[in-house]
Amino acid sequence: MFAIIEDSMKEIIDSHVHLWDLERLSYPWLKTEPGIMRTFLARDYNEAVAGWPVGKMVVVQGECDPKSYLDEVRFINAQAVEEPRIQGIVAYAPVEDPRMIAGALEELAKVPLVRGIRRMYDDHPPLCYSKTFIEGVKRLAPYGFTFDISVKPHAIPATIRMIEKCPETQFVLDHLGKPAIAGGGWAAYREHMAVLSSFPHVAAKISGLVTEARRSAWTDDDLAPYVHHAVEKWGVDRLLFGSDWPVVLLASSYAKWIDTLMHILRDITPEEKVKIFYSNAARIYRL
Repeated sequence: MFAIIEDSMKEIIDSHVHLWDLERLSYPWLKTEPGIMRTFLARDYNEAVAGWPVGKMVVVQGECDPKSYLDEVRFINAQAVEEPRIQGIVAYAPVEDPRMIAGALEELAKVPLVRGIRRMYDDHPPLCYSKTFIEGVKRLAPYGFTFDISVKPHAIPATIRMIEKCPETQFVLDHLGKPAIAGGGWAAYREHMAVLSSFPHVAAKISGLVTEARRSAWTDDDLAPYVHHAVEKWGVDRLLFGSDWPVVLLASSYAKWIDTLMHILRDITPEEKVKIFYSNAARIYRL
């Protein structure tokens, strides 16, 4: 496995990692995913990536109780002291709350590792039409913060409306929009990628696909059309590799996911691989 990567690059950036300590913070959603309902720290990640040339990583907020979002940042920051490969944090912020967002961004800006914001809204896509939410997203640009988007297909039309109204904000689409691979979501995926990739201020992560496929029975052939179409629509300058560890463990080991992706991308050039697996994340997250 390692040789496949070593031939084309010496180092990769994992742009989508989660860490959580269940003794310190509450993550209510984990009750629905008992397979990963335990503490995952940087040392656990290190064991998972042993033998792979991960040089830097971006830790993305893990949907803890929203009231504890600053505590989550402090926890990740402390993990970075132990694991210097943690070079960026994508934090939660109360984007839609005009009473809180200015102070929240000021606090987050005091943490040098914070590079972006993620405020999930899958359960309420109309939030994207809210004037206060849009104004909050616009506030990110002066800080150089990205806005990570983690949505399923049903929320993408509303997301497109938001993106249109925030041309100065750098967006990062997590997990290629979580296409319904197991449920025949190809047509919707092609339509969504055509629109989202047309915005120059949007990038996308090739991550999280195995958990949208048949978790216990996915194959390379299930994922390949989605990855190839992403390369066709986004180009190699706006795609980032992410593991989505430890969520990926619901359907794959870290090694199997990255090995699969490298196999799917076997026909692109070494220089193009470096962009997807390193350079684009370094540029977009300012690593």
